[in-house]
Amino acid sequence: MKIKNIIIASVLLAGSTLSGCSLGNSLTSDLNSNNPAIVEQAQRVQALEQEMRQQKAISDAEKQKLEGLKQQLEGAKQNLKGIKTQAKAG
Repeated sequence: MKIKNIIIASVLLAGSTLSGCSLGNSLTSDLNSNNPAIVEQAQRVQALEQEMRQQKAISDAEKQKLEGLKQQLEGAKQNLKGIKTQAKAG
């Protein structure tokens, strides 16, 4: 079910990209609609968009963390190489 939600959200976001800002304005009016079905679906769209923004923020943070770990690993390898060189010379 979660994959289906992600696919739906992706399609909706792709559609909003293609139609510019019209979905944002439309979503606001849909949230204020007199039709309960429209309001319910607009709330679902809004919630999925928020969830996708949160997941992207988490993903971006994890990418930064990974990059930091890569740099630490490279530094540790260089340090090990220097210690080995020093041990051989000593």
